[in-house]
Amino acid sequence: MPGSFTDVGIVLRRVDYGEADRVLTVLTREHGKVGVIARGVRRTGSRLAARTDLFECSRMQLVIGRGELLVLAQAQRAPGPAPRLVQEPRRAACAAVVAELTDRVLEERQRDEEIFDLVEDALESVADPARDARAALVRFARQMIGRLGYAPQLHRCAACGGPLPELPAAFSAAAGGLLCPGCRPADPRAVDCPVRVIKVLRVAAEGDDATWERLRLDPATLSILETIVERELEQHLDRRLRSWEVLRALGG
Repeated sequence: MPGSFTDVGIVLRRVDYGEADRVLTVLTREHGKVGVIARGVRRTGSRLAARTDLFECSRMQLVIGRGELLVLAQAQRAPGPAPRLVQEPRRAACAAVVAELTDRVLEERQRDEEIFDLVEDALESVADPARDARAALVRFARQMIGRLGYAPQLHRCAACGGPLPELPAAFSAAAGGLLCPGCRPADPRAVDCPVRVIKVLRVAAEGDDATWERLRLDPATLSILETIVERELEQHLDRRLRSWEVLRALGG
């Protein structure tokens, strides 16, 4: 078909349009984030309806139309997490954070196969019943913050530059890292971190996936880590993620 191409894509967002259509935000491996219109998929018996579900990973044939949106012509399911997430509200909520964060960070048509792999792996991890979805989400958020160029200062005070002793400290999203006790009062919103949390933050910053997978994070540690990455994202994206509020409401 002239004016078309085939690529693997993950549905990040979808909006009903007109009587039977859907507008999709799709992260593709080779063409980055694209807008796609799926015509007639809301009609009973549509062959493409299942391929437009959230988090669905498909090999799509996309037609270049007259406007900004590509047109979904065909789609065949690729291996992915979507069916396993449907029956798991908390895991689906974690996946929604992954999708919303990806949508917020990426520009249109910005090809980045490494980001595609990160998103694909994160969705697989949050869908895997053998893995902790919250830990997978924290790991993904930390990786995306790093991709944005905001690696936090974790070994010296982010305010005064002094060395940090092996003692509890506080994480300041505004300052960009940990604060020593003397600088802690400068940021009332800084998150108090026990030594264990600081060590986990350093493991995440080092990018060692094998070490991260061996960690067993208790609920209290996960809660602090989630608060930290949420504050960082709010600081760097200048807005809160709605999907994270949904996750919190579910007790995730």
